[in-house]
Amino acid sequence: MKRMWIERITEATHWEPLRLDIPWNSAEEELGTPLPEDYKKLSETFGKGEFSEFLRVFTIDATRQFDLVRIWKKYLDGGPETGADPAFKPYRMYRPGQRGLIPWAFGEMKCSYFWLASADEDPASWPIVTQGDPYPWREVNMSTSEFVCRVLTDPNFEPFSIARPFPEPDFYPMD
Repeated sequence: MKRMWIERITEATHWEPLRLDIPWNSAEEELGTPLPEDYKKLSETFGKGEFSEFLRVFTIDATRQFDLVRIWKKYLDGGPETGADPAFKPYRMYRPGQRGLIPWAFGEMKCSYFWLASADEDPASWPIVTQGDPYPWREVNMSTSEFVCRVLTDPNFEPFSIARPFPEPDFYPMD
């Protein structure tokens, strides 16, 4: 039987799933689109925290520190409502009714992780868009949990992997 990506992450990090009840409806209303189901399951399994002192996945966060909607709105406040956005060229930040970026995580070394989202497309098909130091924008076609798993455990997942410098992945919850 094929193991799911989230199960692989929990095994690799020796994490006991939390099974959190996260109020997705209000966040999805504000965004104007549903979020990927596998991302929601990842958030419900791990909650707020950091993988291997490298990758912080945003969630719906009452403290607002790593809240996906708050961070998305912060990006929106700095960008133009129409036309090109120089900060994200060749992309633009997502706005309801348009195609654009929704941030879902950040990493050390100035790495940013987004979905290229559109309310007209199935969220499970949204590509992941990354940008980091030293690599430019890249699109990766895989689920959020597969991406996280491969960053943590696949030494050949270049340039994203941290598996060589951190061969024992872990997860640190944050309050």
